[in-house]
Amino acid sequence: MQLSAISFKASGFPLVQLQFAVPSSLVPHPFLADYSLRMDTPRIRPAAAADALTIGRLLDQLGYPNDASEIPGRIERLHARPGTAVLVAEDQSGELLGVVTVHLFDALHATEPAAWLTALVVEEKSRGQGVGSALVARAEQWAIEHGAHRISLTSALHRERAHEFYKARDYEHTGVRLTKIFVKRSGSTKRGAGPAARRAGGKDAGNRSRG
Repeated sequence: MQLSAISFKASGFPLVQLQFAVPSSLVPHPFLADYSLRMDTPRIRPAAAADALTIGRLLDQLGYPNDASEIPGRIERLHARPGTAVLVAEDQSGELLGVVTVHLFDALHATEPAAWLTALVVEEKSRGQGVGSALVARAEQWAIEHGAHRISLTSALHRERAHEFYKARDYEHTGVRLTKIFVKRSGSTKRGAGPAARRAGGKDAGNRSRG
């Protein structure tokens, strides 16, 4: 048993102290508390080819359907590319919980490289448990160690929860992402076949019909 005490003082009344006994089995040992903390902290390591199946499933959850057989080659190419890291988070049993990639880019307008955070995704059942925060923190640390003074990312407009996640970690909305697709997944896109070209083509057709 461990003797504990609680004290309180109400307005106009003297200090009162109560003592009560707590069974030793209910008192957390410092070592056990530390062990529990470490059990909840995911381990961050470089991704490996053996992670391909799980990474493929994670990317699918992110909205990017893929062929898992292509993932090992992608990982190998990314690891071979200077200034790029592919990191995964796993629990104490080795189960993969999330993945993130971070890249460095040299720019003409700055001496130091710019870092970009890409493809962050956490297993659905493990979200809200600090896995994403751990991955972002490690990616930021990696970027700083490699000379970056800032880190940026892009996030689709409909991912409002992701926006709040990043803002809560001091990311600011500083710009707009514009994308032009050269090749669609279903096949090649011909030059001039984009939305602007189609609109222009429609106007030309209308002009010709009136001529």
